[in-house]
Amino acid sequence: MVYGKNVSDLQEVEISDYKATGTLKYVKEYDKFEKGAEGNFLAIEVEEAKNGDTVTCELSDPEKKGNVTLNSKDYLLVAKIHDKSQTITIKNGKTTKVLDLTGLTLSPSE
Repeated sequence: MVYGKNVSDLQEVEISDYKATGTLKYVKEYDKFEKGAEGNFLAIEVEEAKNGDTVTCELSDPEKKGNVTLNSKDYLLVAKIHDKSQTITIKNGKTTKVLDLTGLTLSPSE
């Protein structure tokens, strides 16, 4: 569960070598993410944060807030994705990795 939704309600996604592939489902009334939120959301566990590191994540071209800090208590990143050309930059100390989202399909509103 992420902010009151099952991950399977949000996505059917695989991540390999920092490239995401699959489908982000269109979600309506995702109020625990943000009141009235709707759209396509990506939810991922950030392993480095889960293992105890403090990690910053930045979403390129966000509609609103684009930066978050994660740690062992909160290692789940949920981002609203509006274009598959966006990327997520994950910084852990001196290590920077960029998650490629071009392999995603964004389901339209029904």
